[in-house]
Amino acid sequence: MSTNKLDFPTIWKNIEEILTNPDQNGGWLTNLLPIILELSGLSWAFITEIFTGDEDHFAILAECPQVSALETRQSHFSGLAGLIHSKLKPLALPNLNPKDDLSIIFHPGDPLKKATSFYGWPLIYNQVPWGGLILVGSKGQVLNEEQTRFMDCLALRLASQLQQEKLIARILDLNGLDSQTGLTHRTQFLKRLERQLEIAQVRKHDLVLVVMGISGLGRHAVSHGQDATQELLRSLSLVLLQHAEESWEIGHISYGVFAISCPIKEEPNVKKAIIMFKKRLIDVFGQDGFNFHQAQTVNSPDLTKPERMLESALTVLAEQVN
Repeated sequence: MSTNKLDFPTIWKNIEEILTNPDQNGGWLTNLLPIILELSGLSWAFITEIFTGDEDHFAILAECPQVSALETRQSHFSGLAGLIHSKLKPLALPNLNPKDDLSIIFHPGDPLKKATSFYGWPLIYNQVPWGGLILVGSKGQVLNEEQTRFMDCLALRLASQLQQEKLIARILDLNGLDSQTGLTHRTQFLKRLERQLEIAQVRKHDLVLVVMGISGLGRHAVSHGQDATQELLRSLSLVLLQHAEESWEIGHISYGVFAISCPIKEEPNVKKAIIMFKKRLIDVFGQDGFNFHQAQTVNSPDLTKPERMLESALTVLAEQVN
């Protein structure tokens, strides 16, 4: 596309209006990509997101036009787009000449046929990578110098947008903490468990969910006061957090019921954390002042949803109590 037909200040103004009003007409991703595609004159435009807690994969957040056969999850170690995310450096290949009918933009055998040019920018803001802006041509189109400079600025602006959204999500996440313990409450824990299950499916490993129930907290509150029992719950939560791995999720499901989910290979470390958890209980109650019950479940074809997985573990826990 010839640059003498492009009014870059007006285009930038339109982009800012979309980014500052993200909830209008389907969201900024939906509205922005057609503008990027028209500006570039290329064939496809993609915006990707780096998975938090998953060092090996990124996700395609949006694409224009839609490529129905393209997988949402992609590997950092496969294809040109993966190279952008693993190296965190821009990559421009204006003369991409595939030797067969399929180009390797995202992974071997991806459905972007006969790509002739590739441009990619990592979206980095405050030295933190958030994703990537990927442009692909299929008809010999290339970006000229003015278009490239504009895309350089746009990539920085998109990185700041993604960071802002992540920070807002983090604030909302903090609102999901249980006031008694500082851990995530049931609803928020289930959201995080769902993310863990998605990652487990991609990495093809099992996920274990352990639930722990304490009885005797009511007697403790009567004897020592509710404030003392609240402090006990917080101290028990701190024990779990102090012994947790980065890949764990820990929640306070209901009064005196805690949950830990993690890759099954880390189950031995969960057992060690539970030993310290019980030691803290004994320090407060003595050997006979409480009842402690524990149950667990592992994801399976019948337990792929977080709610079902949690309910399965809680059912086993209830059977032990009764």
